[in-house]
Amino acid sequence: MLFLLHLSGAAVYYDVRYQRIPNGLIITGLLLGFVYQISRLQLMGLAVFGAGIVLPVVLLSFLYYFRMMGAGDIKLLIMIGGFLGPADGLLCIFYTFLFGGVIAVGLLFKRRIFIKRILYFQMYVIQYLQTGQWCPYIRQEDRECCFCFSIPVFLSLTAYLGGVY
Repeated sequence: MLFLLHLSGAAVYYDVRYQRIPNGLIITGLLLGFVYQISRLQLMGLAVFGAGIVLPVVLLSFLYYFRMMGAGDIKLLIMIGGFLGPADGLLCIFYTFLFGGVIAVGLLFKRRIFIKRILYFQMYVIQYLQTGQWCPYIRQEDRECCFCFSIPVFLSLTAYLGGVY
């Protein structure tokens, strides 16, 4: 499991420094997760690994569709799901969003854009429901509201490995 923590830490580094998470890092994590599950549970490990990587895709694909979450963040959660399996992977996703929500609200207040972003979200939802037309949620000029989501992923994984949940 320490491999997973190191890979997640490396993902934070790349995300903060380059605003992307390398596919090679994700592939390495998926291969290690596969080997981990097979060595732990033999053939059943294949099912646990498979379910662990499918769950984040199913749960988070709509956030990527609306560009509310980056592909690298979803791939990072897929990698973690392969290691942890579907049940613990789901808990990791839950705590990731809990940590992410706290960070996001803190940043919105710090940057003094909380009300602006709430109104923007409200208008975005209304426009989508009225027109049914897709447009990205985060525009280029909205970068002030963004932060590296790999950080709450790392915090959630650290809490899991530390026995917090």
